[in-house]
Amino acid sequence: MPSRHIADIRQVASKTGRSLEEWCELLEANGVGDRRDAVNFLRDGYAVSHAFALAIADHCLRRSDYDDFDEESLGSYGAGDELW
Repeated sequence: MPSRHIADIRQVASKTGRSLEEWCELLEANGVGDRRDAVNFLRDGYAVSHAFALAIADHCLRRSDYDDFDEESLGSYGAGDELW
């Protein structure tokens, strides 16, 4: 995950009112599988800021690459830290 999204990911629930899992389920339920479509869907349909929409889209659409990844693991990383 790009390091610029780490700060956004940690704040998704508090800033949007939905958890990452809820956003991922919503994207999946609506058949959104493309990053650009996901960002537009979130921005236009749910008034999610562009930065949060990008972070959510990247997380949800690349979830299979991060099967062992969880939100709690982000707690020890700063906004500029690399995960790997």
